[in-house]
Amino acid sequence: MFSPASDAHDRNPTYLEGLRLVNGNPLFGPQGQQWIKSRTGSTISPNIIDKYRLPYLCSTRPPLSNDNHKILKLPDRQIVEELAARFCSSPQSLVFPLLSLDCFMLRTLPLAYMSGTKRHATSAKCCAYGVLIMSDIFGLDSGDEMADIGSWCQRYALEIEGSIPTILREMRVDGLEALMMLMIFKYFMGDLESASFLVSVTSRFLIQLGAHLYPSPSDAYNIDHDAHHIRDLFWVCYCIDKDLSHRTGQPPTINDDHCDLTLPPNYVQMQTSNILSLSPCSSRSSSTVPLYPWDIRLSVMKSKIYNDLHSIGASRLSEAEILRRIRHRDEDLEAWRVTLPSDHRPTLSFLEQTPVDAHTNTQAIMLRLSYHHCVILIHQARCRVFQSDKPIDDLIDDGHRINFQILIDASRSILIYLEKALPVLAHECFWVIIFYPMTAILTIFSVALLDSRSDPENEKLKLLQGFTQLIRQIPIKRLTVAEISHLEFIEEVVEEMSRLVLLTP
Repeated sequence: MFSPASDAHDRNPTYLEGLRLVNGNPLFGPQGQQWIKSRTGSTISPNIIDKYRLPYLCSTRPPLSNDNHKILKLPDRQIVEELAARFCSSPQSLVFPLLSLDCFMLRTLPLAYMSGTKRHATSAKCCAYGVLIMSDIFGLDSGDEMADIGSWCQRYALEIEGSIPTILREMRVDGLEALMMLMIFKYFMGDLESASFLVSVTSRFLIQLGAHLYPSPSDAYNIDHDAHHIRDLFWVCYCIDKDLSHRTGQPPTINDDHCDLTLPPNYVQMQTSNILSLSPCSSRSSSTVPLYPWDIRLSVMKSKIYNDLHSIGASRLSEAEILRRIRHRDEDLEAWRVTLPSDHRPTLSFLEQTPVDAHTNTQAIMLRLSYHHCVILIHQARCRVFQSDKPIDDLIDDGHRINFQILIDASRSILIYLEKALPVLAHECFWVIIFYPMTAILTIFSVALLDSRSDPENEKLKLLQGFTQLIRQIPIKRLTVAEISHLEFIEEVVEEMSRLVLLTP
């Protein structure tokens, strides 16, 4: 028997918690296992289910116990200044514009390093800690004088966590920046549960500051303008929120109906320019409009996909209405796709012979993976009719088989493209990237169980069996027990999927 998914000790803080079969049932939940049993006569091995509940499957990197007695303090101010400058001039800060360098240098650091107990000093210090953990995540802390930062990183994160009540009382922008940097840290560490809680806190903080409204006056963008910087933070929070809703299977925090989602000035042109640039940081200034995670327009579509097709309200809709909404979301996604530069525009399907631009950057890779993932999200909605563990063969018609093929093509595209793009993928992205091929492989597995008769050559099984070789090639910045254990766990899961596919009648 499987324990209820709601039990706290059964929860997994990583993306594994949100993995769904194409019919919407959680893979590791009792409904998912019961459905798999109805199709194969078996379930995923209890040993794998037990491992799924273990706490080490995400890279939270707890501090060593013998470090806990050490007094936490900021490194020399010059080091923090240098790291802040590196971050603000890095490609990563175009995607995550979490800091206004001028404000940090002129307002935050003097307060953070002021001796004695000063009002608002907690937010300032936590912001400095945030710069340190961002530098570690993105590999900006090179040099002997910064060698200890990585080992202290979790302590810095814990210090920000422990200071959240004070940060919320102080209600300062540097405190908000600290929370945002902690959120990104948790996201990149694969701790999506903590990241989701932080999205809730930061989104409320942002709304209190009016960041959900379009900046007024609507001057040309400048990150050193407080209203523009706060709006940047809103967009980062918004994009992460909408992404997390699909990774965790939980509703997003931010309600689009209560926000002004007007894009930044010249955003589309700047997005195109930055993606096409081989060195997007070379000519940037405080007036360079950021890229933000993925693309704001795509994040808005993710929100619509969730609300229209995967919300509680959507689960009560007729199949005809679901089909209508699928068509509209398909049209929106295609309208976005054709606006991208042709060199970086996702193709409808990515084949073995499809070329990859040698100068592709991580942002372009993320856009393509997210595009194919959105295709899967849209067309999964039609599979909800297969949630029952009753016989389903009579329910599968030509329309469903076309839908299955769309799902398989999008999943195969993720796997093939990722394999080709691995050489240029940023090493800090392991916990962000792994979600896409896992979603693809779970989709292939689900369709194989639904419609085994249309696959006489066992193509889906071959995709499953070739998957473990791919995930071992995903670059990892710092290989820890968590990453090693996670990869081993995934290999076991995929091997088990292959076994179950062979049992399908």
